[in-house]
Amino acid sequence: MSNHCVGGGGGGAAGVDDLTDDLVAEILLRLRPSEPACLVRASAVCKPWRRILTDQAFLRRYRDFHGAPPLLGFLHNVAGGGEDRYVPFTASPVSPPDIACPCWVALDCRHGRALLDEFPFSADFTVWHPMAGRRRRLPRPDLPYFMSYAAAVLCSAAGCNHLDCRGGGPFLVVVVGIDEPEQQNSRPWATVYSSDSDSWSPTTSDYLNLTLTPNCDVDRKPAALVGDALHFALAEGSGIIKYNMGECSLSRIHPPVVYKGGIVVMAMGGNLLGLGGIEGSILSMWSSDVSLDGGVRWEKNRVIKLESLLPSIDCVEAVACELAQPAPIGFVDGADIVFVRTDAGIFMIELKSMCVRKVCERGYFKAVFPYTSFCTPGVHLQQNRVQFSRKRLLELREGDVAKGMQSNGKSHKGGQP
Repeated sequence: MSNHCVGGGGGGAAGVDDLTDDLVAEILLRLRPSEPACLVRASAVCKPWRRILTDQAFLRRYRDFHGAPPLLGFLHNVAGGGEDRYVPFTASPVSPPDIACPCWVALDCRHGRALLDEFPFSADFTVWHPMAGRRRRLPRPDLPYFMSYAAAVLCSAAGCNHLDCRGGGPFLVVVVGIDEPEQQNSRPWATVYSSDSDSWSPTTSDYLNLTLTPNCDVDRKPAALVGDALHFALAEGSGIIKYNMGECSLSRIHPPVVYKGGIVVMAMGGNLLGLGGIEGSILSMWSSDVSLDGGVRWEKNRVIKLESLLPSIDCVEAVACELAQPAPIGFVDGADIVFVRTDAGIFMIELKSMCVRKVCERGYFKAVFPYTSFCTPGVHLQQNRVQFSRKRLLELREGDVAKGMQSNGKSHKGGQP
């Protein structure tokens, strides 16, 4: 069967007209997922191409062919807030979240979703689906000690490989916090929200075996999902809180080195937990293994000299503000990409190729939450039509209001003595 995408009977179009569906599919299969705009443009060429690109069998082949979802951008938390906190890497159809609160905070970004916090302007969390442009609010846990906490959002669909988690599927939100972080012997707690039941679980606390030192806060950086457990870094690199979702239990993992600037945790190959920390101008990458007695053993895998990669970094002079000190603030699982904050801005380092890219100018950045996802062209064409229709409807309403005001003005003038 031939596709007639370019129309006309000219000799130049004959070669394209003669392309079979199978051949077109093989060509489209090789479009880079890191450039989602190419897929959207290709789906707009003609109906046969769009039919191929929106076919579920083709989309499964496309995801399997390319493997891990591409990095499309990231959300970041910066001191002082601000609106432009979604940074795209490509000409992406993703738009920043439409949230009225000017000081919202990103809590996590995983499995095609982002978790946002608008407190104190709203008593709800927001789960945002960037690809679909949808948002869903959920109530915050009703806890008296809801102060020091971090959270993670993850897909809970049975059998999902998380290559293309859809926005309408079931999800969980896991919140881990410290009951009274400023007190002696403060203790961690955890609670889980399920979209299926639309409710929070009873609080999990380990009041017998796990106590923390005073002023020990949970660091609001991306959590690492390793197997059935989420790992949250503690502030100032003082440790890691592990929440086992299958057992509903909490435990603490001690780091190999206490990095005062903070650490970033990550999932590594072989179901291992990884850790990155900076001391001076040295970025060290570690992996952990669980011993037979249940203890954690750390092994240093990489030592990276940042001065040779980032010439503008100032690691010698003391930095007055803590949020300007060099520190790892984000990691992309499966891609071996780490985000590093320096006094000159945020840099993205690809650990395999050692390529470096500056992604943000200088500022007091706290954390980076990478957004990875495959593009589904049909969704975005429909989304663009909906957005255009809403914009057009708003314009028509505004025009009607303006005409009504003009008409009322004329009637008022006509009724004057």
